Amino acid sequence: MSDSEMKGMEDSNDESMEEVEDDRRKENAGSEEESSGSDMDDDDDDAAEEARQMKQYLELLGKIQEDKYNYDTYVQLLDIAHEMTDLDKIRQSAEIFAEVYPLSPEIWIRWLKIEASMASSAEQIKKVDTLFRRALDDYFSVDVAVEYANLTAKADKDTSEAIWDVLIPTYGLHVIKGRTIFEAYREDYLEKNEDSPERLNQLARIYEQELKIPLKNMEDSYIEYKLLCEKYKDVLKDLNPEKFERRYKQAKELLQRMLPFEDKLTQLEPHCHQERADLFREYIRECRSQLGDDETQVLYERMVTECCLDPTVWCDYLKYLNKYPPDDDEDSASPVFSQTAEKLVNRALRNCPWSAELYVEKLRVFEREKRDKADVLKIMEEVATVEFQAPEPAVKVWLEYLTYLRRHANFEDEKERDILRSNFELAWNQLGRTWGELADPDCKILQFWGRLEYGSLGDPLKGRELWQNVMDSSDNCTRVGLWIEYAELESRRGTDSIRKVYRKAIGAVGLNDPETLAAAWMRFERCNGSLEQLASCQELCMATIQAYYKTLSHQRLPKGRRSDQRKDSDPNDSPKKKNLKRLFDEQAPTDKATFKKPNIPVGPAVPKKTESTLEETAKRIRLDEPKSADTTNDGKRLFFSNLSFDATEEQIKDTFPELQFKSIELVHGSSGKSRGFGYAEFESEQDVKKALSFDRRPLDGRPVFISSLARDKSSRQNKFKYSEKFEPNKLFVKGLPFEATNDDVRKLFEPYGTLKDVRIVYYRSGKSKGLAYVEYESEAAAKKAVIHLDQHVMNGFTITVALSAPPPRGNPTATTEVEHPGSLGAGKRHVVKGDAKLKLSSMIPTALLRKNPPGGQSASGAAPVATTNKPKSNEDFRKLLLKK
Repeated sequence: MSDSEMKGMEDSNDESMEEVEDDRRKENAGSEEESSGSDMDDDDDDAAEEARQMKQYLELLGKIQEDKYNYDTYVQLLDIAHEMTDLDKIRQSAEIFAEVYPLSPEIWIRWLKIEASMASSAEQIKKVDTLFRRALDDYFSVDVAVEYANLTAKADKDTSEAIWDVLIPTYGLHVIKGRTIFEAYREDYLEKNEDSPERLNQLARIYEQELKIPLKNMEDSYIEYKLLCEKYKDVLKDLNPEKFERRYKQAKELLQRMLPFEDKLTQLEPHCHQERADLFREYIRECRSQLGDDETQVLYERMVTECCLDPTVWCDYLKYLNKYPPDDDEDSASPVFSQTAEKLVNRALRNCPWSAELYVEKLRVFEREKRDKADVLKIMEEVATVEFQAPEPAVKVWLEYLTYLRRHANFEDEKERDILRSNFELAWNQLGRTWGELADPDCKILQFWGRLEYGSLGDPLKGRELWQNVMDSSDNCTRVGLWIEYAELESRRGTDSIRKVYRKAIGAVGLNDPETLAAAWMRFERCNGSLEQLASCQELCMATIQAYYKTLSHQRLPKGRRSDQRKDSDPNDSPKKKNLKRLFDEQAPTDKATFKKPNIPVGPAVPKKTESTLEETAKRIRLDEPKSADTTNDGKRLFFSNLSFDATEEQIKDTFPELQFKSIELVHGSSGKSRGFGYAEFESEQDVKKALSFDRRPLDGRPVFISSLARDKSSRQNKFKYSEKFEPNKLFVKGLPFEATNDDVRKLFEPYGTLKDVRIVYYRSGKSKGLAYVEYESEAAAKKAVIHLDQHVMNGFTITVALSAPPPRGNPTATTEVEHPGSLGAGKRHVVKGDAKLKLSSMIPTALLRKNPPGGQSASGAAPVATTNKPKSNEDFRKLLLKK
């Protein structure tokens, strides 16, 4: 091949190589562009996700501003902050959370692990150390303590010793987990100290400190200690084997007594809060004699941690701390043993801000510590922000505060007396504005105020005015005890005033114990009255008591039967009438010229007009009976109850437009006002059946109860009898938020199958009990709902879901509740007094009265279970459903 040809081939090869290189460069450029495009797409996705998270974070902050006390919102805010992996947001959300509620140990650990892993400098470790101490202030948690112990690996020797000064005396006392703390302590001590005789002697001291505490698996530590003593017996000093063995034996004996309680606590389901609290109380009661004060206080700390939403356990702990307060001269590093009663009650209120009992305890703590009145007033300002579910808790706190003011008032000073009066008026008016007619139905505040006016405040006329309001309110006029107290208070105004009270009292309708009232009045007249006054007293008392017994005899007989008048007047008819004979024998005047010997139990001669008086009295007492005693139309009549006292016949007709009423008869009291129930008559029995289906329809915010008038008990039971069979497609739900509606429950349960019916259980006042019945079309859907929704958290409330298993109705040991036909899972109708009707016109402007209180009544309940068989737990049902 010639040189020119060789040269041509080389040139050709060069051109080919250049083309290949060009192609490669183009390919690389394309790959770079493609890679760049992919990175840009990823960046866009990340930016979109960050924007979504930030938007959600800001929305949750807005919700917190609208509703400060929604626990779930804080949890969601913290979860979003962790998803964003933004430490600043985590810190911010945790601090916002901690301003309102204490952080749970789980939340603290999640946050503290991040902080501890990022801490490197001494200053950063110090900040983390402060966070750990805050966490231990919230709840007693060995898990948090273990994480705190891990911080010693990064800390210097002095910081480590400070950490162990906190952990060992407190968390080393935990029966189950205390040994873990001691093991970590020994390891840290060995790592931070060089090998020397002093090191070995201190190690032996640590073992001895541990082995005098009852701890699970303490035998393993005992063996390690014995091996250490045997190996270094020439080095170890100041050992006292006899004393050590005696303490170790005592600790082991106490451990055997404590372990059964620890095992029971471990076996309890997480939601069994009441059972856990009761078990802790028994634990402390049974072991208290052998436990030291520190071990006992640790048990109280564990109880309030595991039952933190139960105010009663905090109250128990406060009573203990008041009895065994921390020593003033003892500067304990432990947040548990150095806490005061004030710190403890503040911890309690952060967990249970709705508890009146805890606010009462706080007022008493401040008084014992002799705090200024301004500090006590701040407690009441705090109470004013609490949304109690019923008026009774608010009344309880106000009574405690007014009692405090009474104890610290100078009644010689007119200004201080006026201040006390203004506080009573403030309490009454504030309760009236919040709760309207339901505020303080027993008038406890007015009673207290009236007693002081009769006494220390020195204005009996004002006291009389207040007590007249008390006796005219609600059903106080039927309570004999109040009448007697009223009469005794009137003694400051003279005997005539007392006599007027007794005369008014004996004429009151529906007295609960007229015999006691009669005895009190006659004792007064015997000591203070003339012969004519005593005679008049005896006559009125006899008439009232005879009417009372006559009414009782009619009430005891089945409806539709007449009583035998001869039997009714038989002096040997009942032991109570024999007591009545003794009463009038003792109290009757001895002037034979004026009075005949009483014919027991009729008493002395009564004027003829007394018979009509008795009949009228009995007629007034039996106001709950329909006007007509004719029972022929009972099949077409129904009983309407739980009505508002202001409800009219027209309002009832407007509420039930589907029904054709023949007549409506509301029952009225002696004052002419409605008593909240009545009778309705229909054209046909078909209309009656239709009306029964509208049972519990609301009127003025109250569910109207509609029931049959059937006089035969068996007939009534048949109408209201619920299914005694196990219903696998029906669920019983408890622990619901009190504001939850049927739609809320339906939305929660709909994803698991087709629903047939949903019914929330309400109180007579129309407020939710936190219970509901949910019925599915199929059994499979109900099983699926139990598995997925039991222990589900709904708006901060952990709900319990179980298959509905009502007890047999004939079982006397079962919880008997009556269900209404066609109403899903209807519960027992409790016989309670009607809504209180207070006469507040003299104290509260009419425009401020409210008919219904805000919020619902808190309650809890469970499906009735027969006691003849062992009740099934939710775990049993899960096994049944999963066929394990």
